[in-house]
Amino acid sequence: MLAGILIKNVSPAFGKLTAQEQDLEGSYRKLHTELISHSEEIAFYEGHNWERKQLDTGMHKLFKHIRMVLKKKFWMGIIDSMLVKYGAVMIGYAVVGLPVFGPNSAQYLASRGGDQAQITKDYVRNSSLLINLAKAIGRLVVSYKEIQNLAGFTTLVWEMDEVLKDLSQGKYKRVMVTKDGQSKAEFSSTRGGARIV
Repeated sequence: MLAGILIKNVSPAFGKLTAQEQDLEGSYRKLHTELISHSEEIAFYEGHNWERKQLDTGMHKLFKHIRMVLKKKFWMGIIDSMLVKYGAVMIGYAVVGLPVFGPNSAQYLASRGGDQAQITKDYVRNSSLLINLAKAIGRLVVSYKEIQNLAGFTTLVWEMDEVLKDLSQGKYKRVMVTKDGQSKAEFSSTRGGARIV
């Protein structure tokens, strides 16, 4: 429980980061597709410098985001490994050692008749079971990160499904943006054809 609470508080929103990464990757691919589609016009109007700048900017944003996500995953991997591997083992040994070294150790030792072989046998068996249980629980706690990644992908699939539903119903808008970032004209489509709004 302590490991789960700690990981939940320390862990970044990997689902949101995955969705952002996919969005940036899609934008970067879109830039390449547009470059291929409009290559003749770009060459004719000598727009190669502007296109290179757009591609470099898209690549820089994607690279920066991926590097940030990898750093977060690296540090979370260290924390997860420490909690799952070493934390589970320490808690397992501490719990198993309570009957032998805890406040009621005299009663336990008396019930075993002071037989050191029996006490060692109980300790080894119980520690193995508890450590395996703690590791299994730790793996469940670590799987929280994988579920967040899955949530990021499902968010993108849901958004794509919504757009496809709107397109099939003829409800979509396209806004053309000028170089200074202002919307120039808004195009909307109905089932009868496109019109300028």
